[in-house]
Amino acid sequence: MVNFVERGGGWVLAQLALFALYVLALVGTPSLTEGYALGFARITGVVMVVIAVVIGVWSMVILGRDISIFPHPVEEAGLVDRGPYRLVRHPIYFAVIVGALGLALALLNTAAAIVALVFIPFFMAKTGFEEDRLVEQVAGYRDYRSAIPYRIIPWVL
Repeated sequence: MVNFVERGGGWVLAQLALFALYVLALVGTPSLTEGYALGFARITGVVMVVIAVVIGVWSMVILGRDISIFPHPVEEAGLVDRGPYRLVRHPIYFAVIVGALGLALALLNTAAAIVALVFIPFFMAKTGFEEDRLVEQVAGYRDYRSAIPYRIIPWVL
């Protein structure tokens, strides 16, 4: 049995702290009340949240029993390379980023949008830790990583 630290517990705690900072920004800072194209920003944000929910739920359903909050794969994890995993290796993180940015836009909250952007380098670092373990423990992951060049954001990162 792998302990909390070996499973990447520090990453989980850091992610929870980042999420808490995001929520604090959403509820503790004022939203924009005047400016150009605020209605468009709100609509765009809502669309982003809907897209994020669809991609996130779809990704979790496909991942099935292999899902974990830890960046260490569960025992006997299998390679998942269908659905959104055909475009990006970590679509759940993509959904979190898009959803967080979308919610910040929908609520016109600049501070929350800035915190949501911090999710990008955080998840890039976390996936580096995670992928080292996936290569070691999931058959075929090294080839999958070579075949799917984008970690989090299709055609970008």
